[in-house]
Amino acid sequence: MSNITDEIVVKSANNHHFLQKIILILSVILAGLFVGETLFGKNSLEVYLSLQDTKKQFEQKIDKIQHENAALQKQYFELKSLLPKEEDR
Repeated sequence: MSNITDEIVVKSANNHHFLQKIILILSVILAGLFVGETLFGKNSLEVYLSLQDTKKQFEQKIDKIQHENAALQKQYFELKSLLPKEEDR
């Protein structure tokens, strides 16, 4: 009878180690998927850096258009000052 109980204890210990290995392997796979999704998915670092570049380009366009606008406003007011006023007509 002792041999049977010893066999059961050994088998359950082996099953326990096997279960631990399976859980460890699944954990590593899930961690790998999470890291992969974080680095290369929709919300990845690559997308973030791309958005930063796009933001810089838009800021440069905004500055260019603001300078053009200022030059056009200056030209407009210069032309407006050359026109006779309504009272003088």
